[in-house]
Amino acid sequence: MLRLDIDLLKQRAASKGDTTHEEIAARAGIDRSVVTRAFSGSVPSLANTTALAWAYDIALDDLVPKAEPKVEVPA
Repeated sequence: MLRLDIDLLKQRAASKGDTTHEEIAARAGIDRSVVTRAFSGSVPSLANTTALAWAYDIALDDLVPKAEPKVEVPA
C-alpha cells in the first residue's frame, strides 16, 4: 500500500522550525488541507508529494518507501 513516511516528514519539518500543518504547507507551496490529509493517511498527488520532498530535501524514495508485500502464512 502506498503511504508517506510521515515520521520522516515531521522530523525534517521540525529541523527547519516548521511544526504546524500551515507552516509545512507554506514552505512546500501547497494547501494546508493537503498536509492535513497526508498526516491523516491520505497520499497526496505526485505534484504535492514532490513539493513536500523538495521543501525538506527528502528523496522521493525515502518519503514514499516501497511497501513490503504481505506474506500470508497458511493455517
